[in-house]
Amino acid sequence: MNMIEVYAYWKEIREGEEVKEVGKQSLRQHVDESARALENDIKNTRIWRYYVNINRDNKESAEKWIRAAIVLHDLGKIFYQRNFKFRKNEKYLNFAGHEFISTYLADRFLDAWLEEDIKGRLNEYKDFRWIVCGAILYHHHAMGLKGREQLYEINVCRNENEFNEMVNSIYGIVQNYLAEFGTNAIQGLINGIRELKPTELSKCYELSLDRGILSDIYRYVDDLNGEIWRKFVEDRRFGKKMILSTNILIMADYRGSEGRGEEKTRFGEMVDESIKLYREIISLL
Repeated sequence: MNMIEVYAYWKEIREGEEVKEVGKQSLRQHVDESARALENDIKNTRIWRYYVNINRDNKESAEKWIRAAIVLHDLGKIFYQRNFKFRKNEKYLNFAGHEFISTYLADRFLDAWLEEDIKGRLNEYKDFRWIVCGAILYHHHAMGLKGREQLYEINVCRNENEFNEMVNSIYGIVQNYLAEFGTNAIQGLINGIRELKPTELSKCYELSLDRGILSDIYRYVDDLNGEIWRKFVEDRRFGKKMILSTNILIMADYRGSEGRGEEKTRFGEMVDESIKLYREIISLL
C-alpha cells in the first residue's frame, strides 16, 4: 500500500464539473528541493559566508542548525491536509498559520535533543534554540505574523489511520535529514505531533484541531517570540545571526517551491535577484 503523502502545496482548478489542472508538491519533495537549493545555490553566495563567519566559534553547528530549520519549517502543514478553501474556480489547501505549529514542533525537537546531554549541549542549545525557532516563525513574515493566526479549527485528515500514516511520512523525512541529532530528538518531535491528536468535531466527519489546542500553541509560541525579540534587541550579534538565518531559510523555501508550476511572484523574483547579487559579489572577490 502506498504511504499517504503530506502536501506542502495543493491546488485544483476546475471549469464547471471538469478538473482542468492540479498543482501539487509533497512535503518530502519540498524539503528535498529546499535542501538542494541550500547546497547548490545559497552556499555559493556572500550571505552564506557572512552566516558562517558570524558563527565562527561553532561553524559545524551553524550549518547543522540551518539544515534543521529547513527540514522543520513546514512540518506544521501536516495538520492542514484537509483544510480546503475555495476561490472562484480554485480549490486549494490553506496553510495559513502553519509556521506557529512548525515553531512549536521545532521547539519540542530541540528540547528532546537537549535532554539527552544537558551538560554537553546547553551552550549550543541556548544560542541556536532562538535562532531556529525565530527563523521558522518568521519565514512568512512579509505576510504579517498576527494576520496568519488561524482562529478557527483546522481540518487535518479523514480518520485516525490516515493521521498515523501521515506521521510515519514525517518520521521518514526527519530521519532522512536529521539523523545526526539522534533518536531522542526525532522521537520528541513525533511525540509532539501525536500529542496534538486531531479529533472529530460536531461540524464534520473529518478530524480537526480545535480552537483550544490552537490557542494553547499560539500562547506557547507568543512566549517564545517575546524571548526571541528580547535577545534580538539586547544582543547585537544574535540579531545578525537571526537576520541571516531567516533570510537563508526564506531563500531555500522559495527556491524549494519552484517546481509547483505556478507563475513566479514578485517576491520570488526578489529572492532570485538577491541570490544572483550575492553570487556576483563572491565572483568579484
